[in-house]
Amino acid sequence: MQKLNAAHDLKTRLKTVLETVEREFTPLTDEQLRWKPAPDRWSIVECLQHLNLAERFYIRNIQHKVDKLGLVQTNPTDQPVMSDWVGRVMLFAVDPTVKIKLPAPGMIRPRPAADLVPADVLGQFVELQTLLLSLLNKAVYLDWNQEKVMSLFGNWLRIRLGDALKMLIAHTERHMNQAMHVKAEMATFTQ
Repeated sequence: MQKLNAAHDLKTRLKTVLETVEREFTPLTDEQLRWKPAPDRWSIVECLQHLNLAERFYIRNIQHKVDKLGLVQTNPTDQPVMSDWVGRVMLFAVDPTVKIKLPAPGMIRPRPAADLVPADVLGQFVELQTLLLSLLNKAVYLDWNQEKVMSLFGNWLRIRLGDALKMLIAHTERHMNQAMHVKAEMATFTQ
C-alpha cells in the first residue's frame, strides 16, 4: 500500500475509534466502566488504561520524529510502505482479527479497575488518540520505511515508522473490541 493511502486509512480508523468511545463509553457510569466479566479479565477502563500506557510510549517516539521535521512541508512524497520481519511480527501480535491472547508486559499492564479514575483514563485516551491523529497528518512527510522508533522492548528492537503507526491503530482496535465485548457481557449480566 502507498503511504498516503495508508495514512488516510489509519486516520479514518482512528476517527472511528474516537467516535466509538464518545458514543459507547462516555455515557457509562464509573461502576459500569469498572465492571469486570470475571476476576481474571479486564474491565472497560482497564482496556483503555492499557492502551494509554502502551501507546503513550510510541506516540512520544513518533512525536519526537515529527518534531525534527522543522519547517512545514508543502507536498508529502508518496512511497510504497514496506514491512520488515519485526513489523510483521508485532502487527500480528496485536491484530484485532487474531484470536491468540498474549499477556501484556508488566510495564503496560493496568492497575486494578478500583484504583483507576474512569474520567481521567477516558480523558487521557481521547487526548492520546487525538494527538496520534495530528501526528499522522505530519508523519506523511517522513520516510515510513527508513525512519524507525524504539519498541517497548528497548532500543535494540526498533520498528519502522509505518509499521509502528499500523501497529498502534491495530492495537487500539483490538482492545476497543475487547472493551465492547465487556460492555455487551455487562448488558446481558444485568438483565
